[in-house]
Amino acid sequence: MATSGSVNYTLNRDQIITAALRKLRVIDPRLSVDSQDITDGAQALNLMIKSWQLDGVFLWLNEEIVLHLAYNTQSYNLGPTGDHAALTSDAGYTQLAAAASSGDSSLTVDSITGVADGDYIGIQLDDGTIQWSTVDGTPSGTTVALDDNLTDDAAIDNYIFHHTSYISRPLRIIEARRRDTDDEDITVRAMESRTEFMSQTDKTSTGETIDVYYEPLITNGKLYTWPVAAASDITDRLVMTIQRVIEDFDASANNFDGPVECIQALIYGLAVELAPEYGVDLNVGKGATILRQAGRYYDMVKRHYSPRDPIYLRP
Repeated sequence: MATSGSVNYTLNRDQIITAALRKLRVIDPRLSVDSQDITDGAQALNLMIKSWQLDGVFLWLNEEIVLHLAYNTQSYNLGPTGDHAALTSDAGYTQLAAAASSGDSSLTVDSITGVADGDYIGIQLDDGTIQWSTVDGTPSGTTVALDDNLTDDAAIDNYIFHHTSYISRPLRIIEARRRDTDDEDITVRAMESRTEFMSQTDKTSTGETIDVYYEPLITNGKLYTWPVAAASDITDRLVMTIQRVIEDFDASANNFDGPVECIQALIYGLAVELAPEYGVDLNVGKGATILRQAGRYYDMVKRHYSPRDPIYLRP
């Protein structure tokens, strides 16, 4: 007998909710589910997956981002209305092929690959800062037009950074590296203790970044760096592995923002969340069985999608 050749099976939001209600035996599987049950189930499902991510172990939520450093700046906002941080796949750089003067609104660059109309573009100026603007129109040949005039001169071979969009607010910083213009990385310590970071005496000292500390605030998170970037370091970038926020179930046809292997854990976990609302006792009978199964499937997901970092023992 031939196999299907297909590996894309999944369930959408309403199918997950319906399956959870079936486990609780509170609906007739031959009838359509009441709209209020779907609404209540969607609320519980979204709240559950948001709490799941606090475990901080699900590898599919890890993303690589790049933050462009700014002169003499200690903290950066990371998020949709923050500073210039983007997915590494969404960011690039080139260099000036000809010097530019203060007041210019166009650049001649080595390459326009990856640069598009409306992109954010940062120009290394001779005063030791990076001026950010946006690309005005589709680049042509080696020319990139800007929406703003340069505020200082920029010498030939100065660096040009660009990215298309901002990142969403990270939930946490997993690890960080300082990357120079030769694309070589130096490990940066991602500190987890606010007290330890803030206890440093001279927070305004300049130099190559050694430590970072992150606070996951509401709209944008806040990243603190030490030392702060000097004029000679502004072409360095911080490349970080972050845990992003999981996507919502907004519509009935939305699939889970994660691997299909999690679907059983979602169904049983949601059944546990909904059980009290439908009068199902989780201490006895079918309720206790559902509770055990929910724990079993969630533990399976955690074990499989947790990082497997080596442990080194030193005498």
